[in-house]
Amino acid sequence: MKKLILASMFFLLAHASFAREELQLGVILGAPTGMSAKLSLGNNRSVDAALAYSLSKDLGLEFHADYLIEKAQSFYINAPEPLELYFGIGLRLAEIDRGKYDNDVAIGPRAPVGVTYTISNPNLQFFGELALILNVVPDTDVDLDAGLGVRYRF
Repeated sequence: MKKLILASMFFLLAHASFAREELQLGVILGAPTGMSAKLSLGNNRSVDAALAYSLSKDLGLEFHADYLIEKAQSFYINAPEPLELYFGIGLRLAEIDRGKYDNDVAIGPRAPVGVTYTISNPNLQFFGELALILNVVPDTDVDLDAGLGVRYRF
């Protein structure tokens, strides 16, 4: 499981490093906590991924990747830049650490919704996200991820 997750993350980052679009690397804190990457595809679309550790009592190492529609709505606050709403669809793989399915992998689609705030100097993007996950393997159940993070924009 860990090898599959690490290989997936390596492939995503290797592919992203040769792309012409904007690449972002950073951290996400919450559930899960770990490394975060995002690649802009242009036209308000992007792909993000995280390799993280879940603080849940039942889950361990987690990898997720999402296709995002960005700037779905802008919220103008008393700041130089607006808060931008995004949403998307993706997939999560998570190692199960306890119980009947110990050492199995939970797999399921995830639906993230979040906001971003981007500043230019330094090139940072802050984000907050909620994601509903429907685990379908090895058993059907629902999880909720929530996190705050920051990424450096290259």
